[in-house]
Amino acid sequence: MSQLPSRIVAQSRTSPRFAGLSRLFGARRGSSPPTDPGTPGRSSGGSQTVEARTTTDECSAEQPMYCPKERLDELFRTADPMPIDTLVNDGGRRVDVPDRTVETNQYWRGFFPTDHALTLLNRFSPIRAGFHKRFWTEGDAYRGETSDPDGVITGHNRLREVEHRGRQYALLTYSDLQYRMFYDLLLPISDGVLVGKAYLGRFPYGIELLTFAMTREYGFEFLSPVDHRALWDHGTAPDPSVLTSTPWETRLVSSAGLSEPYFEFRFDDSGGELDMEWEVFDVWRGHSRTEMGEAVLKTFDFTHWHDEIRQLTDDFMVGKWCQGDLQILPAPGEGSLGYVHSEEKESGDGERLCLYYVMTPFDGE
Repeated sequence: MSQLPSRIVAQSRTSPRFAGLSRLFGARRGSSPPTDPGTPGRSSGGSQTVEARTTTDECSAEQPMYCPKERLDELFRTADPMPIDTLVNDGGRRVDVPDRTVETNQYWRGFFPTDHALTLLNRFSPIRAGFHKRFWTEGDAYRGETSDPDGVITGHNRLREVEHRGRQYALLTYSDLQYRMFYDLLLPISDGVLVGKAYLGRFPYGIELLTFAMTREYGFEFLSPVDHRALWDHGTAPDPSVLTSTPWETRLVSSAGLSEPYFEFRFDDSGGELDMEWEVFDVWRGHSRTEMGEAVLKTFDFTHWHDEIRQLTDDFMVGKWCQGDLQILPAPGEGSLGYVHSEEKESGDGERLCLYYVMTPFDGE
């Protein structure tokens, strides 16, 4: 797969990598309808500008992150395998704001089945579950890494093609002593989707532990801190008329995606100055004073933390709630822990803690 540019897309584009996949689930209830690669909404060339591909929360071969285990098992048994070279990551990231999608070739992003216990736990836990895999070649050999989203735990991998129950898979084993009792079978089914199973034991006699899916493309529901930083770098100071036009619901960003809308912001400039009213969990309310700069809106309340907000479009903004100069909590160094992220201070003198979030117009529900 060719390397992706690392950039923000202002005009919607559609990758051809999913062409033909929807036929696998096309006749099943709750799936996306089959799409002819030659019809509008698809790209017949890698750089052609086309209508945006509709992203829904329905299980399909294009969107396996919405699938229960039964559907992923079906893909694992029946989907046509792609060559092992498909797994190799070449780098690059593209964030498409109008289409609300992220396409990355820096790693594969892993998802548990929707009916898995960890997926259900993610609805309530601030330390959200997920994992990444990254693959490359060394001469004729395939190597890789498996890690949690924050890079705290990393296992080193070897890959080779094997036959299992009459089908071709990629066998992933661990070179680290503490993980050698585990292995995966991976089935790449397109340039952007793979389905896998994790086992305990020795191939081919292991005990199945987990079925999972991995993708190179995902919607903003699964926006990560890396994606947020890319959006932040391309944002501008918000337009006051846009801020005051609607209430804004706010979702926190973790390495596994967005939270529920825990916060609501309302802006008012009727008094001659821009004022922000905030509400947390529908029970705690307050006001913040604002300072509009050339590139960012900052808001301040009674705490030693403050908000920083930038605008991408009239219906999408990104923000941070960050420690000030008085650091009550120590920064854990680079990286993230759940909803808490560490980043360099504006002054360049050390690190600070921040909560990242996105803002969208309140839907009224």
